[in-house]
Amino acid sequence: MKTIAFRILALLGILFLTACGKSPASSKAGAPPRSGEERRDSRFGIDYVFYSEPFYQREEWPRKFSGTGARWVNFAPVSWASIEPQKPRGVVHRYQWAAVDRAVAQWQKHGWSISFTLRTMSGWFAGPIKYRPDMGFTLPEILWKSTDRLPEPSAMPAYRAWVEAMVERYDGDGRDDMPGLRFPILHYQVGNEYANPMFWTGTVEDYETLLRETWQSAKKACPEVKIISNGIRWNDLFHEDPEGLLFEKRFAAFLEKPSNARTAAIWKRARAFTEKTIALAPFYDILDAGGNGPHPSASAGYMSWVRKEMAKTGLKRAIWDMEARCEPQIAPIESGVFHPSLSVPGGKEILEAVKKKNNPGHAKAQEWYRAEQARLLARVFVTRFAAGFEKVFMGMPHDWDGTPAALTVRNPYMGLMDREGKPWAAFYALKLLAEKLDGFKTAEKLPGEGGADLYRFTFPGSSRVVYAAWLREEKVRPLSDPLPAKKVLLKGVRNARELWEIPTTSQEASPAKLEGGGKELIIELTPTPVIIE
Repeated sequence: MKTIAFRILALLGILFLTACGKSPASSKAGAPPRSGEERRDSRFGIDYVFYSEPFYQREEWPRKFSGTGARWVNFAPVSWASIEPQKPRGVVHRYQWAAVDRAVAQWQKHGWSISFTLRTMSGWFAGPIKYRPDMGFTLPEILWKSTDRLPEPSAMPAYRAWVEAMVERYDGDGRDDMPGLRFPILHYQVGNEYANPMFWTGTVEDYETLLRETWQSAKKACPEVKIISNGIRWNDLFHEDPEGLLFEKRFAAFLEKPSNARTAAIWKRARAFTEKTIALAPFYDILDAGGNGPHPSASAGYMSWVRKEMAKTGLKRAIWDMEARCEPQIAPIESGVFHPSLSVPGGKEILEAVKKKNNPGHAKAQEWYRAEQARLLARVFVTRFAAGFEKVFMGMPHDWDGTPAALTVRNPYMGLMDREGKPWAAFYALKLLAEKLDGFKTAEKLPGEGGADLYRFTFPGSSRVVYAAWLREEKVRPLSDPLPAKKVLLKGVRNARELWEIPTTSQEASPAKLEGGGKELIIELTPTPVIIE
């Protein structure tokens, strides 16, 4: 889960963005609904598309982002308060679908499969705030009132009706469907990181009620609908702990830090909420267990822990990462970092140089930062897939600099593009991964020698095999250090013909021919991942 301080500020940004996105627009009739299975099978997605913001109501964004090869997009937040801003008159509901319809039409036109993150937020139906932790400072009341919580008991029939109406409008069954719906939307997430009090101020029991009611109402409208849990997040806790065996020791040590004394109670509640979320498997089809940080070294251990918790339920559920991140850790918040050693040395100075174009070190810092983003994105996606995550969504589609939301984060340079639509290297890194890895059947880590990390991907109905590899770094490299390089033997990699290096500049990758026939491969590796086929 992200730090409390970050989320307090981020909520302000989200409130601003959603408040600006009220321009209605109707959709025109389009192609008849179809299954969209080829899109739903994709393993790549992008998250945090604020669909109602005028910025994202423009068609250029789904068109441009489709160039990544990702085929999933998550609309967030899809709030009951914005769709039904007024209390129903008896059984008559006055839903406002225009902004959702327009966004759906625009993104489906460019081949995207859509999931919705449902939120209640503040509205006529809001129930009482039951959890208001001591933050060490006074928060504006608007922040508390804007959090999600269980609706008043008298409003629960209206909540069920809204969920049914949402599902019915976008399920593609020909009954009360959105005009112009091209293919069904069948994935609904119930809440966003509710272990964090800046998103959920109800109790754990309240969330169980909300999840169960959503599950029942959605399945009543369309049994094929898939319900996704709120996102659980552990940041870098499982760094270099592939079996997840150090969880208790590390969590206890983190709470004992004097700097975390005030937030200890919040973290304890967060842990209980996280474990309870997994335990609610009877009421969701997919667990959102996003890593929520640029920490490929934590992927395997995080999944090990999740599977142990899931085993307690006696059920099996698909596990997605709906908010992977790739920005270098140059502006960490201490109360949310389990391993300070993963922060980039001199990060504050790097961030200042990236921010200010008149800084003498701007060009060098920008080049370094964007290259590191691309490297991290590739390593995060590959390690998540190898750990067992079924789908991975890139968390931030664009940078936040130059927007009011930039005031809410320390590092606004998180995206695949800038605000003008210029792709960064990370955009092309995602594109190469999607081209080479999407549709894989199995992903696994192989034994690596000489400091190499090596992964193998196989594909259904084919003898095709694709490998990903990079040189592992034992410590975080500062901007001033050169990129290390080493010749290594990649055992088991035979018959390799081509190699693609993950792009570290804003241009597409091109292949390099490999020689050696059926011999094992000896190549020079750096921390920049390569794709071998």
